[in-house]
Amino acid sequence: MVDAITEFVVGKIGNYLIEEASMLIGVKDDLEELKTELTCIQGYLKDVEAREREDEVSKRWTKLVLDIAYDVEDVLDTYHMKLEERSQRRGVKRWTNKIGRKIDAYNIIDDIRILKRRILDITRKRETYGIGGLKEPQGGGNISSLRVRQLRRARSVDQEEFVVGLEDDAKILLAKLLDVREYNRFIISIFGMGGLGKTALARKLYNSGDVKRRFDCRAWTYVSQEYKTGDILMRIIRSLGMTSGEELEKIRMFAEEELEVYLHGLLEGKKYLVVVDDIWEREAWESLKRALPCNHEGSKVIITTRIRAVAEGVDGRFYAHKLRFLTFEESWQLFEQKAFGNMEWIDEDLLKTGKEMVQKCRGLPLCIVVLAGLLSRKRPSEWNDVCNSLWRRLKDDSIHVSTVFDLSFKDMRHESKLCFLYLSIFPEDHEIDIEKLIWLLVAEGFIKEDEEMKMEDVARYYIEELIDRSLLEAVRRERGKVMSCRIHDLLRDVAIKKSEELNFVNVYNGHVAQHSSTTCRREVVHHQINRYLSEKHWNKRM
Repeated sequence: MVDAITEFVVGKIGNYLIEEASMLIGVKDDLEELKTELTCIQGYLKDVEAREREDEVSKRWTKLVLDIAYDVEDVLDTYHMKLEERSQRRGVKRWTNKIGRKIDAYNIIDDIRILKRRILDITRKRETYGIGGLKEPQGGGNISSLRVRQLRRARSVDQEEFVVGLEDDAKILLAKLLDVREYNRFIISIFGMGGLGKTALARKLYNSGDVKRRFDCRAWTYVSQEYKTGDILMRIIRSLGMTSGEELEKIRMFAEEELEVYLHGLLEGKKYLVVVDDIWEREAWESLKRALPCNHEGSKVIITTRIRAVAEGVDGRFYAHKLRFLTFEESWQLFEQKAFGNMEWIDEDLLKTGKEMVQKCRGLPLCIVVLAGLLSRKRPSEWNDVCNSLWRRLKDDSIHVSTVFDLSFKDMRHESKLCFLYLSIFPEDHEIDIEKLIWLLVAEGFIKEDEEMKMEDVARYYIEELIDRSLLEAVRRERGKVMSCRIHDLLRDVAIKKSEELNFVNVYNGHVAQHSSTTCRREVVHHQINRYLSEKHWNKRM
């Protein structure tokens, strides 16, 4: 994980050496040496992180490297910020620029030389304690163009995905949705453990041609563990597409009760379908149901939840449908669809290895697709290596999602790692707009310039790589282009955990922070903003 951060910082040093060359004459050699040392350390980091179990000494050493990488970034950014401020001065203040620049230059020289001594000390520690192997980092220089061309070739032809193993469930639930005998508002609850495909099944029903023709209007919203009823009501109103942009701005200021009345008025007398995805407690439904009319038009509500008590605890007419695990045949069909898409011929040994791994996924679709996403990017000769790694990490004689993710994450290029970690800034179950995500990734500096493509296009390819690996789900496509995406709750939890370990992102949840808010690079507040502000957080690195 740390290798992604160090590679990002190495790239940043290179950019400064090019862009600020005239300003950094006094420290250029020191910066070059710092860059070289960090580049060499990357090779050792990859060796350390490739181990099945990282020893305590390696963990401590890796943390020291991370701290230095962040300090290098801070020194460069601070210097650059001061240059920008001075360039914008007018009048008398401009006369002080010359003196100020000299002071800034002396300061950065001192800072860089201190960092250089620290990194040389870390190198000595590595040699003293025998951390890592003796591998030099592979390749070098700016290979962005080559990487993107490889990524372009790896992209499969865009195709609509189908839901494997849930065809019978879809038929049963579609019949319930279209049943004309259910005259009043009828609720369908889909429940089961995380990763079984509840949301995928609900989306298949929601987008069915028969459903679109049957209902006057449809809306989709998510709830998740932390929610505000007002936000959920606003999402339903926006999703219905019946309210103008000007009107949406006006009702954004409405209180919760006013939003209930407004939504009720929109749906009154209409045959509607509303999907409420990922409910964790009955109270969430109780706070919503008043806004959904119990009219005599045959309207329907679909609820997805992991909790049986929530699925069966709704009032009125309802049908609770429990999702099952996939059979081995269904599991293998799902795996084949994603893992063998680009292979013209598959030998028996590869089939045997694949089936052994799929068997250990115990019919959990999320685990199967993440495994398939990892193996689809491996040469057949590498499948046994993946299999052996999984066998060493079995829990309860089965493969867990987090285990497959760890292997997939280590296999990714550093830009893709940074893109994945950055997904932890979004709320649970949030539908992420691809254009917005691309702008954020480019603004953060995670995307390198490419000779052949715009940075925005390069960023899109990295996002699509995550989709190919099944670490990110395409939600909405237009003319073959992904317009929005979503990260599964279980994978989002992994992203948050890794981001916090790296001090990359800290997601504030109102509890006592487990990670120091004075060292984290990014602080995310989705809820309880007033409480967050009242605690007077101070983060000098943001």
